[in-house]
Amino acid sequence: MVNPEIIVNVDDNEPARYAKGRHLSHAGFIVYDAPNGKEALRLIQEHHADLVLLDVNLPDMNGIEVCQRVKSSSHGASVIVLQISASAIGAPQASAALNSGADAYLTEPVEPDVLIATVRALLRLRKAERELSAANERLKLLNKELYRSNEDLQQFAFAASHDLQEPLRTVTSFVTLLERTAGHKLSEDEQEYLRYIADGSRRMRALIDDLLRYSQVGQEPASMEAVDLNAVLLSVMENLRESLLESGTEVTYDSLPSVSGDEAQLGQVFQNLISNAIKYARPSVRPVVRLSAKNEGCEIVISVRDNGLGIENDYLQQIFAPFKRLHGKEISGTGMGLAICRRVIEAHGGRIWVESSLGEGSTFHFSLRQH
Repeated sequence: MVNPEIIVNVDDNEPARYAKGRHLSHAGFIVYDAPNGKEALRLIQEHHADLVLLDVNLPDMNGIEVCQRVKSSSHGASVIVLQISASAIGAPQASAALNSGADAYLTEPVEPDVLIATVRALLRLRKAERELSAANERLKLLNKELYRSNEDLQQFAFAASHDLQEPLRTVTSFVTLLERTAGHKLSEDEQEYLRYIADGSRRMRALIDDLLRYSQVGQEPASMEAVDLNAVLLSVMENLRESLLESGTEVTYDSLPSVSGDEAQLGQVFQNLISNAIKYARPSVRPVVRLSAKNEGCEIVISVRDNGLGIENDYLQQIFAPFKRLHGKEISGTGMGLAICRRVIEAHGGRIWVESSLGEGSTFHFSLRQH
């Protein structure tokens, strides 16, 4: 059961005070009457009033002074003050009341229905404000917990990735040594087993490297500087030169702008998207990658279009999840490339999405802040 709200009804005119109190009581409120400011302040504090119906003209102190004292006190800051005065006083008095901290102002005579409706509206507003404040506090706590959990996850991923490197290097080294020193003594089946071990070690190494990269790009970069995307793209193409030549991939691009960000992380995005275009090319079709940029208000949208295999509509959102791979083992990869892209772009305050037609290629779009 909801407790009724408490109202302190302040007016030195006894008949008027009685009439207003009776209407408020009939409307379901608990009402305490006060004939002057001193008694009003005592009742407000003693009964933890929700609302004060306050006449401007009082015998001991001005109603505006009462309002100021209520609003400046620790217990009364959240109390709603509805001031009422005779219509003859006019707008200056209303302005003074509102400037002193009153939440609303009415001039007499006030119809009872209007008075009750105004009181209820103010109380609903205050209730909504309190609920919003409580929700914001809960959200702050949740964000704090989420931030701490994310920090713990990143530290775990970094530690796990780092600690797995050494035993993996040991496995790889001894497999290589075994192939070199005893490979000629092994049967074909045994040699194949060694190749499986070597291949698994390489894939595990790639997965650990990607997991390590993924753990390092979870937050906004410490330094957001001007980054020339043309220079970033040229550097990436140099890194991928062998793959580009081997696959015959053609990369074309418009002049790209400068954005605010981390050059190394944005380079990972370009490298992953272009590598995917090469990796998921259609058989017997020369891969073509086209990069363009479009100014959209305060951000830049970069588009990377390819003519590869394309993606089914059902998977357009799933592909950005870690370890998500659509083509199994027939196409190499760890399933972390697009997850890293999303993590980088979101850490830069942007978003990334894809448009695709199966068998016709895909276009990846991502937004970045202009510099």
